[in-house]
Amino acid sequence: MMTLHCWLESVKTWYQPNHSHDFSALVSLIQQTPLGMMDELDNETGSEALAYWLDACFRLTKYYQHQGYNEQAFGYIQLSYAKLQAIVCDANYSSELKRWSLKKLDRIIVAMVEFCQHQTDPQWQQESIQLINLHVAFMESQQHLNLSYSANN
Repeated sequence: MMTLHCWLESVKTWYQPNHSHDFSALVSLIQQTPLGMMDELDNETGSEALAYWLDACFRLTKYYQHQGYNEQAFGYIQLSYAKLQAIVCDANYSSELKRWSLKKLDRIIVAMVEFCQHQTDPQWQQESIQLINLHVAFMESQQHLNLSYSANN
């Protein structure tokens, strides 16, 4: 298993202009994400790794969507949404990280609904309605944490 630092360096290498078209390598990096990434989110390395990880999921979503593999595309955006939900629900994370994650979830749900609404199969339209309802229920359970600010802001 790769350390978080090595994984982050590998991801940064993928983002270099001569590597950023090898999406199979990016899939491998997402699959090899160290479990410890979630344990280090309150430090700079962990935060940077999460940012790259989220961006990689979005790039894979766009890549697979462009290739016509909608199920795979949607899977990566769902994965990013689920990871952020896990952060929000974990009592070990700071309020600031949870608040940031909630705000990111709002952006991701918009992307997910737009993705569904651009599909022609009626199942996707139903999926978008279900996503909205589930997102609203989840956000209500967070007692408006995404709308509160610390004294430092």
